Amino acid sequence: MPWMQIPPLPRAPGLPPTEQHRIDALIHPLQSVQRVPDATLDAEIGARLSQVVPLAHVLVVCTDFGATGLDRAGVRLHGTTPADAQGIYANLIGERDPLVARATQEWRPIVGTLDEHAAWLHAQVRNPDTVIAWLTRTAVVAAAPIAVLPARGWLSKGGVFAFAADRAVPAAERDREVFALFYAAQRLAVALELRARPFIAELLELRFAAREAQVLKAGLKGAGDEEIAADLQLTVDAIRYYFKKIKHKVPQGISHLRPRELARVLHHLGKL
Repeated sequence: MPWMQIPPLPRAPGLPPTEQHRIDALIHPLQSVQRVPDATLDAEIGARLSQVVPLAHVLVVCTDFGATGLDRAGVRLHGTTPADAQGIYANLIGERDPLVARATQEWRPIVGTLDEHAAWLHAQVRNPDTVIAWLTRTAVVAAAPIAVLPARGWLSKGGVFAFAADRAVPAAERDREVFALFYAAQRLAVALELRARPFIAELLELRFAAREAQVLKAGLKGAGDEEIAADLQLTVDAIRYYFKKIKHKVPQGISHLRPRELARVLHHLGKL
């Protein structure tokens, strides 16, 4: 897959542009199989995120966003967390782990000590012991800060569990580190998605004529060809001609998509 520049994201609060650019430079190579082979990906993720913030362990969890028409990708786990602990968590994520769910719903990082997380789990979860056992086993020091950061690609979502090295830092420095990790998590989600779905780069580069874009947008509503034709004051044959023309532009790997499915995927990518 050719390397492609990840489009810019909004700057994280409190994150200077120079820090944002530094993180971009660290994460960009991870999207390319050629530049970072699969065999070394986990080590590279750990090493690069540790350059953002000193970390003891990292676990990146990516789950499928459910874009219509695409093969659903399974849960993907990456990072420096021990393989057996990752296996435990792979079972938990299917039941919507409360820490990731909480971070995603509130769309903010959650940071605290292991004891603080355990107390919250006991108050909110019916059977918290398995989750707490996993956290305890993974954390190097029981009181080490744990950051749970929601991450979102274009067609996937997930979370980054970051176990910080045990060290005392001022509150202002801790906040800066959290903002940096939060930004890095977003970039990492997109990079991993480009690795898993290489056709995304091609879709992002597609260009549509104004009328083609109108037809695709109308298809987002799920309307039939007759309704789209009436809305756009075109003939049904014209609508079918545009759909056929659009289909010829689509990368071969997803040429099986019907026009309305393609429209939904393009909508998720911000192309419509």
